[in-house]
Amino acid sequence: MYKVLLVDDEPFAIEGLQLLIDWEKHGFEVGGICANGEDAIDAISREQPDLVVTDIRMPVMNGLELIEEARRLGHRSILFVITSGYSDFNYARQAIRLGVSHYLTKPVIESEADDVLQRLREELVHRETRELMLNQAYNQRTKQALLTLVMNQDQAELGDEIDWVVHELSAKAHTWAYLIVMIQGDSASAIQAIQQFMDDEHCGYLLDAEWSPYGIVWGDCSNASTSSDQDLRQFAERLLNVLDQQAVASRVQIAVGCPVSQVQELTISYRAAVEAGRFLFFDDTRLLYAEDMNEQHLPFDPDTLMEADLIMELIENGSGAELSTSVWRAFDTFKDQMAAPELVHIFATQIMFRGLSLFKELGGEPNTLMQDSALHLHERRYQNIEETARMLEAFCLKCQSEIGTLRERRVGGTQAMVAEYVHNHYKETFTIKELAERFYIHPVHLGQSFMRKYGKGVLDVVHDLRMEEAKQQLRETDQALYMIAEQVGYRSYQHFLKQFEKRVGMKPAEYRLQSTL
Repeated sequence: MYKVLLVDDEPFAIEGLQLLIDWEKHGFEVGGICANGEDAIDAISREQPDLVVTDIRMPVMNGLELIEEARRLGHRSILFVITSGYSDFNYARQAIRLGVSHYLTKPVIESEADDVLQRLREELVHRETRELMLNQAYNQRTKQALLTLVMNQDQAELGDEIDWVVHELSAKAHTWAYLIVMIQGDSASAIQAIQQFMDDEHCGYLLDAEWSPYGIVWGDCSNASTSSDQDLRQFAERLLNVLDQQAVASRVQIAVGCPVSQVQELTISYRAAVEAGRFLFFDDTRLLYAEDMNEQHLPFDPDTLMEADLIMELIENGSGAELSTSVWRAFDTFKDQMAAPELVHIFATQIMFRGLSLFKELGGEPNTLMQDSALHLHERRYQNIEETARMLEAFCLKCQSEIGTLRERRVGGTQAMVAEYVHNHYKETFTIKELAERFYIHPVHLGQSFMRKYGKGVLDVVHDLRMEEAKQQLRETDQALYMIAEQVGYRSYQHFLKQFEKRVGMKPAEYRLQSTL
């Protein structure tokens, strides 16, 4: 609702404005009443109304003087409507000069007031839309400039615009910092919660809002006696509390970069936040400040990757329990050594690709194993070490199980693979020669070995499978016989009829009739 201030020295006139005009209908509400211009000036400064309806002739300060004084004091966005029982051209001319385009005569006519309020509402809505678009454009330019500064990118593309943004931001805040927010949970809710929190900050920007971790630039605009470091810590704690209260995630961690005195130095704070974030990989700490790290470093020892060989051996030949134990033992070592997160990710990725390679060699489809796995390390730049271990363990156990299944299928040799192919493709048309070429075996040897293993030839298996499918269709559908013949793989209906009578002992129509009895 838009706020309205009514100004008139006549009580009956005020009462008329309140009773005769349906303010709420047009989206307005009367927020204050004044009897003269001087009181109205104080009320305008205090209440910041969207619309002021004022009489022209009043004691102390008339309506036109009120408008002029309000404009002089900087209240240029307020809309004014003048009311008067006098048809005085000089008043109207002065009102136009002061930017007043709407006039109500006394006594107020309801239809005239409705028309004026409708036009005023349209003007206010249009203004809000325009301001919103301008603010969005300004914020986008500001964020683009901040990203350029944070990442220490080439500033030539932004030209003079980045200088303008730097000048604007430098006037806003005297201290700057970069924060990394790592969240596991509902990303959409997290982004919304962070954005709402940042909207209430005089100088705060959410830069990276596509996936966790999220990047935030904070500027200290306070003039309080507290230090900027204290203000930064209070800001980080308030952000953490908001995310906890709204329960947007199962775990929230924040890495806070060191404060810098100039917005151009944000890249220093960003690098410090990234380094602090790497330590959160091993820790359940909710808030970690780069200034508290005392130049600690995470070691990068490639020798720790040797455990990958043992894990791969267990994937091929060990038990599930042995495999899980080996994975967690490796990660316990990483935690004890505080190994660099990059090294841990290399370790996990190496096992993942070696497992996928082995799976493919045995005839598996790697994409299937990847889709079923929760392991997507490339999407999780600051994943916690415990979660990384759980994801790798799940992948290894899945890989071990799938590889075992593939090996069981290969125990029967080529004949077992041929049998599986036939079961999956019996509706298709193929010859023994084509089948033999697919499995790199001589057609005669294929036919003989298949007969020895299964007691019937490949084509007999094909016909048997087709007959079972045809019988099911005859029992469960009313489809024409020739359509069923085509669906199960016979190009000729006569061929289908011959094979059905041979293997079932009756015609298809007889079988269908018998099945319904």
